[in-house]
Amino acid sequence: MSREKHQSGLKTLSSVTIPSKYKGPPDIANGGYVCSLFAEYIGGAIDVMIKRPTPLDRELHLCAGDDGTHYLMDGEQMIISAMPGIMDLSVPDAPGYEEAVTAAQASLALKPTPYTHVTGHGIHPICFCCGADVPEGEGLKIHPGRVPGTNMVAAPWTPTVEHGDEQGYVRPEFLWTALDCPGAYALWELTDTKPGFLGRLIGRIEKPPRCGEPCVVAAWPTGSDGRKLYTGTALFDAKGQIIGRSLATWFLMPPEMLRLLA
Repeated sequence: MSREKHQSGLKTLSSVTIPSKYKGPPDIANGGYVCSLFAEYIGGAIDVMIKRPTPLDRELHLCAGDDGTHYLMDGEQMIISAMPGIMDLSVPDAPGYEEAVTAAQASLALKPTPYTHVTGHGIHPICFCCGADVPEGEGLKIHPGRVPGTNMVAAPWTPTVEHGDEQGYVRPEFLWTALDCPGAYALWELTDTKPGFLGRLIGRIEKPPRCGEPCVVAAWPTGSDGRKLYTGTALFDAKGQIIGRSLATWFLMPPEMLRLLA
């Protein structure tokens, strides 16, 4: 059955309101954060299709259909569908932590924004994941940059206690968030393409790290098909072991947005 088709007779599982601090682009929720909402209901790899931007500060509903597909609904309008997925992603060796630190220092996230209609730094200056202009303590501050001699971008990330659960492990929503934006930076930094919005994310969390544990996030382009751009992202612990991974589908930036680039 097509995932585009609206399902009738959905069972409402819970309501959710995403606070504005978890934005990606202005007034839109970060895609990775939103994908994490399904982790409570779907185990293993999750295949998430983003149909529409997710609004902030508004009550939404998580629902389930008879076929096991889950949905994020805004009234009668479907925003996202999710189902169990297959994770078929070969992950390169992890960059070293110091390599990631050096790469991040030259990240596009720290440079003046390339858009002519926006001020600040990076692709989305106030994104919860990668925004450099987010107030201290309110964002993940993941700033991926090119790793010399590889076809990867990478950034260091040390989750704080604010990102953790009662046992001190990083909560899923922040791990999924970390698996989102680096893919866009891989395309910006390593290809001649410019991604617009995230359309699909197949993700899997292998094991959550503890808060305060230094991590490395790395991403790389994996191909394209017309307006669709593909990337892989992996989150590693300090020993280079995989914490989580994702396959992302991005849509090429439309012409009207390209005109806003300097």
